[in-house]
Amino acid sequence: MTVYSYLIEHDLGLAPNPFGQYCTLAVCKPSIRMSSNLKIGDWVIGTGSKALEGVTKRKLTNKLIYAMEIKEKLTLDEYWNEPRFQYKKPVMNGSLISMYGDNFYHMVDDCNWIQEDSAHSNIDASCNVGHLKKDTGGKNVLISDNFFYFGDKAPVIPDFLLGICYDRQGHKIVRPPQLASDTIDWVKSSFKKGIHGNPISWMISPQLKLF
Repeated sequence: MTVYSYLIEHDLGLAPNPFGQYCTLAVCKPSIRMSSNLKIGDWVIGTGSKALEGVTKRKLTNKLIYAMEIKEKLTLDEYWNEPRFQYKKPVMNGSLISMYGDNFYHMVDDCNWIQEDSAHSNIDASCNVGHLKKDTGGKNVLISDNFFYFGDKAPVIPDFLLGICYDRQGHKIVRPPQLASDTIDWVKSSFKKGIHGNPISWMISPQLKLF
C-alpha cells in the first residue's frame, strides 16, 4: 500500500468531490491521477495548507482534510459516460453540491476535449484553457467508496504522524511504509467512513469560481 499526500489550497467540494456514494478526484492533481505507479488499494490524503488558512482565517495546517482509498480508476471520458456518475455533472444554477460537480470533461471526435460549464470554466461559461490542459493531462479519475472527508471538521493530525504532511506544491509518497500504514490505521480506528463536515471554502464565498 502506498499513500500519496498533498496540501489542499482550495476545498470547495470539487477536488475531491465527496458527495454521494463515491469520493472522486477528477480534476487538479494531474501528477497523482496520471501516475502509472498508483494502484488500486493505494490511498490519497489531503492536508491543510497555509494558502487555505490565509483565505479562511482558520488554523488548518497539520489537519487532515480527507483520505480516500483508491478502489477504481476511469478515464475522464469513461467517467463522463458512466451511469453511476451522472449525478456528479455540474448544474451551475443548482445547489452548492451540484455546482461543484466534477464530471465535466468529455471528448468529441476522439481527439477534442469539451469542458462543460463548471467551477473550472470561465465566468461566462466559456472554456478555461489553462484548467482544461491541466485537468485532462491527469488522464484518470480516482474513485473511492471507502473514504473519510472532514472538510471544516478536519481533525488535528497526531504528532507521531506529522511526517505524512507535505510542505510545498506537488505531492509526496509517505515514507517509511510503517508511517503510511500507521496513518491509515489511525484514520480507520478513529473515524467512521463518509462525510464529516462541509467544504471549508463554502464558509467564504459559495459562488466562488476557481482560477
